[in-house]
Amino acid sequence: MERLLEVENLRVSFHTYAGDVKAVRGISFGVDKGETLALVGESGCGKSVTAKALMRLFDRTSGEILEGSKIRFDGTDVMALDKKALHAFRGSQIGMIFQDPMTSLDPTMTIGKQVGETLVIHKGISMRDAEAQAVELLRMVEIPNPEERVKAYPHQLSGGMRQRVVIATALACNPKLLIADEPTTALDVTIQAQVLDLLRDLKVRLGTAIILVTHDLGIVADFSDRIQVMYAGQIVEEGTKNDIFKRCLHPYTWALLRSIPQENATGTTLYSLTGTPPDLLLDIHGCPFASRCEYCMQICRQKMPERTECSGTHAVSCWLMHPMAPKVECPIPRGGDDARE
Repeated sequence: MERLLEVENLRVSFHTYAGDVKAVRGISFGVDKGETLALVGESGCGKSVTAKALMRLFDRTSGEILEGSKIRFDGTDVMALDKKALHAFRGSQIGMIFQDPMTSLDPTMTIGKQVGETLVIHKGISMRDAEAQAVELLRMVEIPNPEERVKAYPHQLSGGMRQRVVIATALACNPKLLIADEPTTALDVTIQAQVLDLLRDLKVRLGTAIILVTHDLGIVADFSDRIQVMYAGQIVEEGTKNDIFKRCLHPYTWALLRSIPQENATGTTLYSLTGTPPDLLLDIHGCPFASRCEYCMQICRQKMPERTECSGTHAVSCWLMHPMAPKVECPIPRGGDDARE
């Protein structure tokens, strides 16, 4: 596969009265053309911050992408773009679906004007022509009677339709990469399935790569090609769908999978991960998961584990991978394999 996005040593901090919150701490990853990459982890692990950083949606007064971070997109150094070039880059090269369509849509503008505005800015066409194209975009995302829907306001549409409008806006300029930040939040399961089927179909038809930000592992299992598990602003494990769901190696990944209700588990207690994530205002010298890990060793609290390449597609950062570490069996019932296999 041809590499579309390359991120190296990405670090993002937020400036607060109490100090700098180090939300993303030196992560590196890539996305190939036409691929779907899922970023998973509990709330506050840095998923959405990572997604927004790819489009440089932070200013120095609040959040800042720190010096040394590298983002290359299809041969372009994103960190070197000036304000004008960055404005042209957003939307035309990378589109983004934000979490809540009701807050990301302007309640004072019709749907046609909001979708068309992207075309006016990036393609330089008139608003009349843009609104005509907006009808076709709404038809592409399977909104019924699009000729009438372009005249409607966001509050006049259902949650599922508003989400489709946001998708249409993100795809208006045929971006090479679509970032979907919790695209099914607050939608019922039927509408969730429809939205995911739509994204899957658009990916095939348009050849768009997708970064899916979510904490719903059911969606990840159904939709993604590769998965990156994030914790406390770092990537602790990454691999293909089979690597993560069948051969996962990090205790945090085990905890995420163990928290999913199992079939035929009536009468059993649902697993819950105890403890809380580390304070991101502080420096983390050891493994960020050490205080919550039931397999924690002394070295876990003293030194950050190195990245271990388990295969050509699978990597993990955990001291349990060290040859001198104790042998630990994977606790997930569905897997049951030796944690080192």
